[in-house]
Amino acid sequence: ALSAAEAEVVAKSWGPVFANKDANGDNFLIALFEAYPDSPNFFADFKGKSIADIRASPKLRNVSSRIVSRLNEFVSSAADAGKMAAMLDQFSKEHAGFGVGSQQFQNVSAMFPGFVASIAAPPAGADAAWGKLFGLIIDAMKKAGK
Repeated sequence: ALSAAEAEVVAKSWGPVFANKDANGDNFLIALFEAYPDSPNFFADFKGKSIADIRASPKLRNVSSRIVSRLNEFVSSAADAGKMAAMLDQFSKEHAGFGVGSQQFQNVSAMFPGFVASIAAPPAGADAAWGKLFGLIIDAMKKAGK
């Protein structure tokens, strides 16, 4: 889990993203797909589709809202070791079942702080705190065999 201070920094930087969660969720997913062109292939709804097709897809909002909601759960529970352990276990098993592995979350971790900063200037320490949060997800994925 994150320390209380790290969790607070993550929550503060997440606030502006979550405040406009629909548009930001869509924009995040598109940014991920642009940065890592193989990423859409991990989503049944987007496999083999162009960015333009994904952007126009009615499924984009559905998928992005699920991601934003799950990320919000992680942000809300970041300092609670018990909750985080249970959530990470379930999350990693689900995603391993989809064929998603630690590399995909390393990709997200690499681009997410910049995405957050593009919405609002994050507080000091936000990049490191997000890195730690995604590190927990990456470690859980590795434990799940991915």
